[in-house]
Amino acid sequence: MSPVGETNDPERVTARYKVGGALAGYRLDQFLGRMIPKLSRARIQKAIASRVRLSWDAPVKPSTPVREGETVFIDDPEVNEPIVLFEPKVLFEDDDLLAIDKPPGIVVHPTHSHLHNTVITLLRRFRNEPTLTLSHRIDAETSGVLLMGRHRWAARKVQTSFERGQVCKEYRALVFGAPREDAYTVDLPLGAVSEDDFVFRQGPECDDAKPCETHFEVLERGRRFSLIRALPRSGRRHQIRAHLALTGHPIVGDKLYGLDNRAYRRYLRLGKLDSTLQDEVVAERLMLHNFRLELPRPRDPRQPLQITAPLPEDFLRIWNAG
Repeated sequence: MSPVGETNDPERVTARYKVGGALAGYRLDQFLGRMIPKLSRARIQKAIASRVRLSWDAPVKPSTPVREGETVFIDDPEVNEPIVLFEPKVLFEDDDLLAIDKPPGIVVHPTHSHLHNTVITLLRRFRNEPTLTLSHRIDAETSGVLLMGRHRWAARKVQTSFERGQVCKEYRALVFGAPREDAYTVDLPLGAVSEDDFVFRQGPECDDAKPCETHFEVLERGRRFSLIRALPRSGRRHQIRAHLALTGHPIVGDKLYGLDNRAYRRYLRLGKLDSTLQDEVVAERLMLHNFRLELPRPRDPRQPLQITAPLPEDFLRIWNAG
């Protein structure tokens, strides 16, 4: 039997979950909670209302019991992606690697809301290099060095170097206030903190927090902001952002770690910064820049490769104005 509401859109990605005997009879929302444990209850309810289809004839609602042997389908949401003007500066390339100076505001890899206009999809298309593969990732709002393998072997070699701690990562950040020490290390474990259905931060207070260490150096102190050099010694998600916020100096433009829950929820509802929120975070985007990577070359690990990206214009403008 075809799933109810079969989609013919080739661009939409569908996840399929077959119902096993152990979960037969569960409510649909409970079944999806087991299948996708990282999805919040609110997002499950929203998906059921608009994107879930069943392989059997039954109403698609949270209380519907699932049937053994049948399949639950979840379509990715229809995406109306904005046009991206993307002409990145190439920082380094050889037969194995390509490094670009990633501009802020563009997602590096496809997600449920960005399928086509991402760094990797655009570069594969524009350069006619379908085997380009990300070797690491940085947040959409973060700028700076982004490294890719021009074939999968090279990408995997670099990924292994990241996993083994053989890559030196150096960031620049603009933070609120002025840390008292010129150099200091933050050694605080981090894990996912779910404070409600909307705000998910990294913090030390959860049971599954993992060791995490970042070294910071104050390069310059200004009237409102400080320019910070950040050297993460582990690779946790949001590590630099979380450690700076936890020590009282959130990054300029950081909506997630710089706003309280109520203000952040308002930002999510609006989809933009209003004047009050703008006053709190100052910048439209996160003032974090991947300044330098140093790593072993894939074919000759004894010869280190160093790649540097200059500070972008918006970063310098905020710093000079502060």
